Amino acid sequence: MSPLAIETENVRFEISSDVITKMRRFWREHDFTMGIDLLDAQHMWLIALVFHLDDLLKAPVRDDKQVDGVLKECVTYAKTHFRAEEMLFKAAQYAAEEQHEKQHANFITNIQNLATRSEDSALHLGQFLQSWLVQHIKKEDIAYCGALRQAGFDANAYFQSVIAAGSEFVLSPQQLELHAAITQNNEIVPGISDVVLAEIRRLWRSFSIRLYVPMIDMQHLWLIKMVVELEVALKEDYEKRAHLLSEMMPDVKSYINEHFSAEEYMMDQLGHEIRAAHKKQHAAFVKTIEEHNTDYIAGTRSAATLLVRDLKGWLLSHIVIEDAKFAKLCREKNAEALAVSKQLISDKKVHFKKAQILLYQYVTDKMKTGP
Repeated sequence: MSPLAIETENVRFEISSDVITKMRRFWREHDFTMGIDLLDAQHMWLIALVFHLDDLLKAPVRDDKQVDGVLKECVTYAKTHFRAEEMLFKAAQYAAEEQHEKQHANFITNIQNLATRSEDSALHLGQFLQSWLVQHIKKEDIAYCGALRQAGFDANAYFQSVIAAGSEFVLSPQQLELHAAITQNNEIVPGISDVVLAEIRRLWRSFSIRLYVPMIDMQHLWLIKMVVELEVALKEDYEKRAHLLSEMMPDVKSYINEHFSAEEYMMDQLGHEIRAAHKKQHAAFVKTIEEHNTDYIAGTRSAATLLVRDLKGWLLSHIVIEDAKFAKLCREKNAEALAVSKQLISDKKVHFKKAQILLYQYVTDKMKTGP
């Protein structure tokens, strides 16, 4: 892509295609996506400023005027970004609002203090900015993002209403272009959006879902991926939601059956003592999903929400409690479990797409990241 021209009251520079590639990799490797469009775009803007500052500080001859301009822009835009977050906290009644706002105030104080020191501290300033961004977004921002999601607060809808009413948070064409450049063709796992991927990873870590039985873990991850996509579909208008759900549900039901069949076969082969009770839970769950789906097809508007809610709740609790018992047996009989897994795959009773393997590698931190 061509260089992106940046021009504000404080700075004027260009972001080359090489720098955008580096930013895209930096964004991906640190898993910054929150799924709140405005805040994601603001974070990208701040990161662009930090990258430019890093280039200025490494130059053989330092352009102090440019350095000062970038620092002023960092402070100015950080304040804008912090105001957006703090408005969101109040609207959502976020419990840790006060603690988060103190961190904002400390950041402004620190950056202003560092900016007024000698030239020798300029490099430390750049390091501080990059370190703070990574730690703050990864820890604090992702935490409140998850809390808001759990509370059912739609941050995107909130900011859309704020911007529609007129506010300072309207993104400039340059910011929109930067956002598009960072996110475009940037799917870590082909076919899975960054927002869906971030939620899958959050659920995986929050509920300690990993059973350390690769075949079953890969199937569970794919089912979680389907549930998250169904949740995303529920946010669309009714007609679009109906179309998406009608397209997705056959795949969901088919994959549930494939997973249950494979898991039950493994239980039989390994002699799982409570497999009969486990199979009954599978059958009861399939019946519940069918009933919800029948209600949805019949036009019951609440059926879609209930279907997705029950699907997600059952899946997570079943994996954490019931499947964990079977996973313990699999680990005790590791060689046998591995042999059964290979047999299922060889007999084509279990199918894995490339995306499923990549998803498993990503959430278990085994994926090699690249440009």
